[in-house]
Amino acid sequence: MLTRREVLVSALAASVTPWASPSFAQQAKAGGHLTAAVVLETASLDPIFGNAPGPSDRNIYNLYVENLVYHAADGSFQPMLAESWELAADGKSVTFKIRPGVKFSDDTPLDAEAVKFNLDRVMDPQVDARARQFTGDFESTDVIDEMTVRLNLKQPSGPILAILAEEAGSIVSPTAVKERGEDFARNPVGTGPFVIKSWSSGVVEAERFDGYWGEKALLDQITVRVINNTAVKIVEAKAGSVQLADAIQVKDFAEVEGDENLALLDMPLAITAYMVFNNQRSPFKENAELRKALALSLNREAIKKAVSGDLGGVLTAFEPPQAWDWDESLTGHKYDPDAAREAYEKSGFTGQLSMLCIQRDPDTLIAQLAQSMFKQAGIDVKIEVIERSAWVPKILAYDYDISLVRAQAPLSDPDLIFSTFFGRSAAQDFAGIRNPEIWDLVDKARSLSDQAERKKIYVDIQQKILDNYWQTYMSWRPQRDIARRSLMGFEREYCGAWRYNKMWLDA
Repeated sequence: MLTRREVLVSALAASVTPWASPSFAQQAKAGGHLTAAVVLETASLDPIFGNAPGPSDRNIYNLYVENLVYHAADGSFQPMLAESWELAADGKSVTFKIRPGVKFSDDTPLDAEAVKFNLDRVMDPQVDARARQFTGDFESTDVIDEMTVRLNLKQPSGPILAILAEEAGSIVSPTAVKERGEDFARNPVGTGPFVIKSWSSGVVEAERFDGYWGEKALLDQITVRVINNTAVKIVEAKAGSVQLADAIQVKDFAEVEGDENLALLDMPLAITAYMVFNNQRSPFKENAELRKALALSLNREAIKKAVSGDLGGVLTAFEPPQAWDWDESLTGHKYDPDAAREAYEKSGFTGQLSMLCIQRDPDTLIAQLAQSMFKQAGIDVKIEVIERSAWVPKILAYDYDISLVRAQAPLSDPDLIFSTFFGRSAAQDFAGIRNPEIWDLVDKARSLSDQAERKKIYVDIQQKILDNYWQTYMSWRPQRDIARRSLMGFEREYCGAWRYNKMWLDA
C-alpha cells in the first residue's frame, strides 16, 4: 500500500502545472515578472547558513544556487552540476564527474577545485555553518582531475545523496566567497537560473541569468516577499499582485478553491505542531514530573479540530504518519487531566511558567488553547508572543521555559531532520536534549542503507523522547501552496521546494 506521501509525490511527478493544457510547452511565453510570497525570511542567502529545513529556505535558494545532484519529485536523484557519480564498493566514497562548461554568475568556471572548496567549507568547524550538522560522515575531498572530485566518507552513509541535494551540497562561487567575505550572505553567487540583485526588508529581488548553462529561464524577474499572514497572501493572490504563495492555512482552503483564478497546490509534507521544554535549566531540567504534567494536560483532538477541522490529525510522535520512519507502535502522550494534576503535585513546582510563541497563524491560537488546558490542570502559564527573528536566538540560547514549535515534515531523508534537532552537532536542539545515547542512535541510523533497519532506530529515538517527556507533540495539518492559474510550468523538487526554471506567466 502506498503511503500518503507516495501518493502525493506520484501526483506531483505526473504533472508540471496541473491546470495547464498538455501543449503548454509550445505556448510558453518568455518575459514577465513573478511575485511569490513565503511565510519565513531566510537567515542568510549563503545557503549553508540557512536555518529553515525543507522547502522554506530552498524556495529562495533555488533561484540562484544548484547542487551536484537534484532530488526530483518522483524521489529519484538526477544529474545537475555533476554529470554522473559512482559510489565506491565499500560505500566510503563518492566520485563525481563535474558538468563541463558551467559558469557561476560572476563568470568564474565550475570545476573540481570549486566543488572541493564548497565541500571543505561546509565541513570546516571554523566556518561553523548550520549545514555542517549534516556532514558528520564527511571525511575529506580529493581532486582527481580538473573535472573529477571524490568525497571521502568516514563510514557508509545511507542519506548521502539526499544531503548533497540540499543545503550542505550547495555549490557557490569560491571567488565571490573570498572577495565578498561577510557580504556574501547578502550578495551570493551561484550557477542557478537567476541572479540575486537585492535583499532588504523581507524582499528578495532576482533577475534571469542569461549565462545559465542549461535551458534559459522564461521569466525576466522574480520577487520573493515575506508575508506570514495567510489572509494577506490570499488577498494579494486574488488581486494578482502575488502569483505564488506557500503555507496556506487549512481554514482558507475552501476560499481558495472557490476562486476560479486560484489553485491549491498539493504538497508531500505536513506541518507539525509540538511543544518543547527547556531541558537545559530549571524547572524542567531535573523535573520529569513537571514535563509530564504539561504533556498530559493537552487535549490534542481539540487542538487538531481548532487548527484543521476534519483534515490533519493528532501528532503522536516527532514524525507525522506520512513519514516512512513513523510507526503506529509509537505511544504518544495521552490527554489525562487527572494524571496531569497528579504529576504536577509530584513535581513540587508552584510558580508561573512562560511559553514562547511566534507571532503567526495558527500558533497564537494553539498557545491560547494550551494555556487554557494547563490552567485546568492547575498550572499557571503566561504566553510571550514574539517575532520569529527574536524567537530563534532566544530559544537557541535556552532563554525560555516552554516554546511552541512547528516543522515541515517529512523531509527528503529522516537524517535531515533528526540531525537538525537531535544529532551530535544539532543546530536546532530547541529542547536542549543533548543526550549521548540519542546522538549515537542518530549516527548509527545515518551509517545504514537498509531502510527497515534505519526505521527501527528512528522509531526508538522517537519513543525515548516520548518516554522522557523532553518534548510533547500536538497535531499535524496538511500543507498547501496557492498559485494563480496564470502561472505555468510549475514544478517542485522532492522536498516540496519550488523550481523556477520552467515557470512562465500566461497573462
